[in-house]
Amino acid sequence: MAEILIVDDDPHARLLVTTLLRHAGHGSLEAADGVAALRLAAEHRPDLIVVDLSMPTMNGAEFIRKLRADPSTRDLRVALYSATAMDAATRDFMEIYGVVASLPKPSEPHELLAAVEAALQRQSRISGRSSP
Repeated sequence: MAEILIVDDDPHARLLVTTLLRHAGHGSLEAADGVAALRLAAEHRPDLIVVDLSMPTMNGAEFIRKLRADPSTRDLRVALYSATAMDAATRDFMEIYGVVASLPKPSEPHELLAAVEAALQRQSRISGRSSP
């Protein structure tokens, strides 16, 4: 199955997602912040990165920008996992930076797994428009 990087400063959220993914047969990596996640993404090139938007040190949006700026990681699939409400600016950001899905936090286990499976099938397409 797929290897998935979970990026969230909340250890309980990481544990929940990791447990669900492993139960579904996926491998997982964990990072508590964007800095560690950039290193893991470059080293392991996971099939999907599930990232929270609201994190200290480096938030999810900054992480995605840096991920896309690096030629070695720019093509990795990314899905948002956040309690932040989806608004027009977030949708524009997702399109510009090729984010393949937005997973609401919290989600029911079956909904989260279904969204991850769908995200694994989508390709990242970076639009190249200027950032919001």
